[in-house]
Amino acid sequence: MRTAVDLGKVNQYAGGDQRLYRLDPPIVKESWYEDDPEERYEYVVVSAVVAYSGPETYIFPADKDGNITDWGELDGSYRGGMDHEAALANAGYTVTQEAPR
Repeated sequence: MRTAVDLGKVNQYAGGDQRLYRLDPPIVKESWYEDDPEERYEYVVVSAVVAYSGPETYIFPADKDGNITDWGELDGSYRGGMDHEAALANAGYTVTQEAPR
């Protein structure tokens, strides 16, 4: 099972709803170039906002502190809605809460 653990809200950017998720297994971003390796991201920020073109929900690579490390949208991102679970489901993940320790 591919899971996305909701680690909570991050408020770095004005407007919308941004949350940090830990992915297991990490999401893979294939390279467009043959010589470049694929990239894997364990942490992502999912951002749901109303932009000038309408509602959108994008998935961005992030570090464990919720800082976006690349503004290129990852698979699962979509326009026309503001739903974190839908975006992560588009990427093949099921959202869960952090398990108690």
